[in-house]
Amino acid sequence: MRPQRLVDGFNRFRARYYKPDGTGLMNRLAKGISPDSFVIHCIDPRSGAGTVFDAPPGQIFTHVQMGAIVPPYNAQKMPSLNASLAYAIDVKKVRHLVLLAHSDCGGIAALLNDMTDKRIADWVETAAKAKSAAENKLGKSDAAALQAETEKLSLAMSFKNLLEYPVVKQAMAEGRLSVTGWLFNVEKGTLQEYDAAKDTYTTLPSPAPAHRFHRPPKHKM
Repeated sequence: MRPQRLVDGFNRFRARYYKPDGTGLMNRLAKGISPDSFVIHCIDPRSGAGTVFDAPPGQIFTHVQMGAIVPPYNAQKMPSLNASLAYAIDVKKVRHLVLLAHSDCGGIAALLNDMTDKRIADWVETAAKAKSAAENKLGKSDAAALQAETEKLSLAMSFKNLLEYPVVKQAMAEGRLSVTGWLFNVEKGTLQEYDAAKDTYTTLPSPAPAHRFHRPPKHKM
């Protein structure tokens, strides 16, 4: 049986973004896209880039990783992430790379609770150093505080790993790419920005200055 909720959603999407005369947003995007940002985010549906940044279709390249965890660079591993970074940065010339983690993360919870499912445990163990550092700092008595601290440390670790990917490092050296780490608080609706130089987080002002996403120009039919 097909998921009817998704079919209904597709029908609403089609009615919103397609026009019989070819002037709808998706009609125009079919002629090409030029996003300026690439976001790596968690599989959690609350933290999708399109949702968090209120972006219409075609505006953001995305790559999904459980826990928004980025492991150290390895040319033989993570071929999907390596390929996605290369395409977005070197082929499509995005100017902004964002690593987006979030609060109440199931991946981090799996790490802290010693998930026994090997398929999940093997992945979240990539952030084991963040878990150890958080436990050394806070102990294990306050589960909520430990989760929040591990989320911050995991993002910091992943952010530093991301900077070592050759395509990222080269683009930054050439001055054509910025890299940002953000932690989205699901409950409070805030973004905390990671400062790698100071190893600290700062909450972005709210409300932040409004910038509209670029929409493709209408093509003459």
